Amino acid sequence: MPVSEKPSERKLRISAPGENTLLATIAIGVVIFHILAATMLTSTRQSDAGAPPEPPGLSSGD
Repeated sequence: MPVSEKPSERKLRISAPGENTLLATIAIGVVIFHILAATMLTSTRQSDAGAPPEPPGLSSGD
């Protein structure tokens, strides 16, 4: 280590992510969000598709 080099200059340098990396990360996040939203909407739509439940005491089997 040269005398002129300070100890603080020996830190690991991590390069900032490029523009393409950031865009790819955002795109993946948007796709995951849309998949989750579609899954939630589909599950609520399926649960609402059935007939409304009958009031107690009025079953058709009697």
